[in-house]
Amino acid sequence: MPSVELNPAAYRAVFSSRGFYNILLGNVLGATVWHGFFGGPIAYRILGRKPFSTLQEAIFPKLFLLQTGSAVVLASLYGRGSTALTKVEWTRFYRSSDRNVWALAIMAGSGLANWLVLGPWTTKVMKIRHRRERIEDKEYNDPKASPEMKQLNRRFAVLHSVASLLNLAFISAAATHAAYLAAFPPA
Repeated sequence: MPSVELNPAAYRAVFSSRGFYNILLGNVLGATVWHGFFGGPIAYRILGRKPFSTLQEAIFPKLFLLQTGSAVVLASLYGRGSTALTKVEWTRFYRSSDRNVWALAIMAGSGLANWLVLGPWTTKVMKIRHRRERIEDKEYNDPKASPEMKQLNRRFAVLHSVASLLNLAFISAAATHAAYLAAFPPA
């Protein structure tokens, strides 16, 4: 059996702060893209609307927590300043011309807004809409649905759309941040 020698450069690439940073960024970006574009649509087709809603109700808070927590950890590593990452004065980050700071702020803000505000609001409206379907004994898209159901549908559509846009903002910011780090690696 050939002997395997651990390459110090490979070890540093994985276990350094830069390696951890890149792995965390890749994981949160990959998880968000996977759930939004692959896992979610597949689950909707396979499960149907109501079981899918139950699944999303369980998954989304954890996904948004992952997004928010990862963005905060990435920002703290980025702002810590070292040979791997840039020194950032976070008390005045809003004045920064550093694109990475803005990308990290967008990631944290969109994840936090979805986790604490839009996610719970959307889930609440979804549950009210399911209850209204049982009361009326009609599906949400039935043309003869009550005006209350139609208003719930509009409210759900708006909340879901805003949450989806925030999720796309997270993906765009994370991908931009990753591309910028790849194009201009820290010294």
